[in-house]
Amino acid sequence: MSFRKTILEFFPVWALASSLLFSCAVPDDSGSEEILGRLDGILASKDVYENYFHQRIAAIKELSTMGGDSYVINKRIADAYSAYNLDSTILYLEKNLELSRAEGDASRLFETQMLMAREYGRAGDYSDALELVEKYDDVPVADNLDYSVYEALYYLYGELAYYSSNKQQWWDKRAQISDILLTKTPENSYSRYNILRIQAESNQDHEAALGYAMKALEVSPMDSRQYAEACFFVASYLDDKAGKIEYFARSAMADVMCANKDYASLLELSTLLYEMGDTERAFKYLGDHCLPDALVFNGKLRPWQIARVFPEIEKAYAEKNSRVNAIIRFLMAASLVLLAVLALLIWSMNKRQKALMAAREELQRSKEDIEKRNSVLSQMNDELHESNKVRQEYIILFLKSLSEILSRDRTYKNHVLKYLKRGHEKYLIEEIELSQPNEDIRSFNKMFDDTFIKLYPTFVEKFNALLLPGQQEEPKGGDLLTPEMRVFALIRLGITDSVQIASLLHYSPNTIYNYRAKIKNKAACDRDAFEEAVKAIE
Repeated sequence: MSFRKTILEFFPVWALASSLLFSCAVPDDSGSEEILGRLDGILASKDVYENYFHQRIAAIKELSTMGGDSYVINKRIADAYSAYNLDSTILYLEKNLELSRAEGDASRLFETQMLMAREYGRAGDYSDALELVEKYDDVPVADNLDYSVYEALYYLYGELAYYSSNKQQWWDKRAQISDILLTKTPENSYSRYNILRIQAESNQDHEAALGYAMKALEVSPMDSRQYAEACFFVASYLDDKAGKIEYFARSAMADVMCANKDYASLLELSTLLYEMGDTERAFKYLGDHCLPDALVFNGKLRPWQIARVFPEIEKAYAEKNSRVNAIIRFLMAASLVLLAVLALLIWSMNKRQKALMAAREELQRSKEDIEKRNSVLSQMNDELHESNKVRQEYIILFLKSLSEILSRDRTYKNHVLKYLKRGHEKYLIEEIELSQPNEDIRSFNKMFDDTFIKLYPTFVEKFNALLLPGQQEEPKGGDLLTPEMRVFALIRLGITDSVQIASLLHYSPNTIYNYRAKIKNKAACDRDAFEEAVKAIE
């Protein structure tokens, strides 16, 4: 059984096993795979973006040393932390509560309490949010309140309406705030488009809601929270899975670039990928990013959402790994079978090597007879021109045959070494590597030189006569021909194709080309007529 045949017979087994082992049901859409690859790269650099975030926080804190308004600085820091860590956000808002009470500023006190309620509501801590909101009987509608208060109340009332038993109360309060907020919101801004989106969604107009979400996306920088939120809402309104994957991934990338720890996009993307069969990616996103980041943020809502889907995905991931382990055991068994086959191939190779050595000995014994015949043929050369052509063809055939034997021998060894290395059978590799393929080539070159010089005993002198003075070729190391001479010796025999010459002499075609060009540059005659002059050497 030949090595090549063995590989072809066993390849279907390996192909089947490899396809089972390494395949995963990722989305078929190439665009989805491309954007998921970008997301993977962004997630791998998450620490870099988090460092940028801490540098921004440090820069804001530095303002307090420059005489800035402590209340405003604390508010900016709390806003920066609002999607990173709930405890830090509340800490700086509590500092503003103390400042407001100390200064007796009721407006700032109310503003801070509403911002705190907004943060509690966003994090899922609705009891604390309600406790703060219910301190006030009526929603203040005075125009002198900060815009952020109206915005905080608007979103807070919406969340309380979703999770409270008294929904209508909070819907009415949000409607009151909505009218005020729209009068204070600039045209063509994210906030305005987002309010209009919420109103369209409340009216069950999902097409309009998608349109406003797309407009909000257009006016938001790609590395902003607004961009992350707009992408999330666009994905939520789309029906096709490829579109959902794209916009959830965009949202997740923006979340990472903003160092957001409280996000929903990657969680939604993980759930979608799991439903599509990409268990490995879904588990990685949830286990490596969603859950740790939710714990860093320390809110109540996101861990609860993750806990609803994570056990199922974790179970599916474990089952998949179990199947992979079974496939690995199968591959190990197949490897043992292949090792047995390789042992047979080694035995067959050794047998062929012995046959090759016997053939070499036979060729060596016939060498003297060939030399005697060459002497006779030289004397008859002028009279038997036609027989000389036959003799040349015979020598070419002989050289081709010997060269092919060497090539097959070397190729055979390379294939065996390749599969031995896969099997980690070191002692067999070392045994094969001890062979010296270069020795075969030197033996071949010597036999070629001897044979050719016997046929053309004056070739070296006549060849050098075609070269410029001082440019003659001188064989070294006991060789009868230089490598360049061997190239032109084959040309003398009628072999002019560089690829064929390279194959016979075991050089690269580029090397043969360089040898031919080098000698032609030293020619005493016209370089274009040099090879024809070599062919005429008797």
